[in-house]
Amino acid sequence: MLNQFVIVGKIVKEPKVKETKDEKQVANIVLAVKRSFKNEEGNYDTDFIPCTLWSGIAISTAKHCNKGSIIGIKGRLTTRNH
Repeated sequence: MLNQFVIVGKIVKEPKVKETKDEKQVANIVLAVKRSFKNEEGNYDTDFIPCTLWSGIAISTAKHCNKGSIIGIKGRLTTRNH
């Protein structure tokens, strides 16, 4: 089985790195991703995808990217029960 995805979108707000209790660096960002097809009104809808970045990727993203930057992410999907 394979759990892998690639997504490209614009960062919604400035990425900021935080530290966990275990002293790991993490950045939570949201990507705005336009759909590749039009809705019933003839417009492209946008999905807002929350992403969690860890360690060096979190630090690099916060250092080099801003709100509105277009980035690509390769990662895996996880689910949480609330």
